[in-house]
Amino acid sequence: MKNYKLISKDTEKTLFSGFFQDFKTCLEEAVSRRIPLNKINLSGKNLSNANLDDGIFGEADFTNTNLTGANISESYCKGANFENASLFNTCLAYSNLTGCNFKHASFGATDMSAAIIDRAQFSTLSAFTIDFTKIRQMRGCTYHAHDGQISTLSKPPIVITGIAPSPIIMLDDHVYTGHHRILLTAESEYVKIH
Repeated sequence: MKNYKLISKDTEKTLFSGFFQDFKTCLEEAVSRRIPLNKINLSGKNLSNANLDDGIFGEADFTNTNLTGANISESYCKGANFENASLFNTCLAYSNLTGCNFKHASFGATDMSAAIIDRAQFSTLSAFTIDFTKIRQMRGCTYHAHDGQISTLSKPPIVITGIAPSPIIMLDDHVYTGHHRILLTAESEYVKIH
């Protein structure tokens, strides 16, 4: 057993500590005790298959964190940074993800059913594997393309696969084929206006 500490990213204050088998077990214990872990620094941690259900992670730092298979359902994650995080088979259902940064995060079988994702930011094509039709609320979300263009994502996108080499993604105000934005005009070969 080793003494593990959960540290705030801003003040380096200890939010929770104790003797545990590993860091993940320490974190799971803090969550099970409903310890507020706002602004916790979890950057670069391997939290695969962690049970963080009902956690309090406001403005937490999950950058470069492996959350594959983790259960973060029914959690408060408002303003958390998930940049470059691995979110394969991660459950974020019923969580408050308002203002979260999901830029460069990797998604696949990620469950955000009934989550609130207002003002969340996305930038990867794998984000469009999320079933946005099951999300409770998604006002003011944005998609940041590789060329710097920002598109509004305030309703479930339409994603078409199998008819082109890259998926065709229809957002609120733009259409993409893969990472490239399509300019739609009456003369466009992609759209015919009758």
